[in-house]
Amino acid sequence: MHYRVGKGKAFRISIFLFLVVFVPQWTIAAAPGPVAVIQSGTERALKILRSTQSGQSPALRQRKGEILSIVDEYFNFEEMAKRALGRPWKEQSPEKRQQFVALFKQLLFNTYISRVEKYTGTNEQILYDGEKIDGDYAVVKTRVATHDNQVYQIEYRLHQDGAQWKAYDVVVEGISFVDNYRSQFASILANESFDSLLRRMRDKVEVATSS
Repeated sequence: MHYRVGKGKAFRISIFLFLVVFVPQWTIAAAPGPVAVIQSGTERALKILRSTQSGQSPALRQRKGEILSIVDEYFNFEEMAKRALGRPWKEQSPEKRQQFVALFKQLLFNTYISRVEKYTGTNEQILYDGEKIDGDYAVVKTRVATHDNQVYQIEYRLHQDGAQWKAYDVVVEGISFVDNYRSQFASILANESFDSLLRRMRDKVEVATSS
């Protein structure tokens, strides 16, 4: 069972993207708008990444729990999991939905922790092209410019949960995290039960945890 979020030229930048999206600053005085939610994580994310690479702090894997606790506050994993599963979500009991969300979150996080550890860093610059708000939903469009003059289009999709904007999908060079996972889950569920999908996910988590 393979979980892929990006492909080709989007792979390396998706590693950088993970830190930018998933590690916002620890203290925010007031509930920020969509762009601020995305932008606030950049400085802290780069500091974490560069400090682990320089040996000035523990390895990134040792800070996994620290990062995950922050991720929970700023990323709506339940909404992302629901959208990634699609129609079968409605057919599941609350208990199975809860299991699916927990496993989905852990799989996504484990996948990116392992990839981020391989990231070497090339002084990317993030350009914010503004936000578009439509009721409780928003889109933030950005570009990531690399040292070799490559530019990657990154779109963040957010939903307002109470007073906070939380990301539920990211589109890297036209590739949606949610759509990518939905395709993979649908392929499995076409031939197997939902319980079988949960077992596959659980096995994947256990392998990553023991490695």
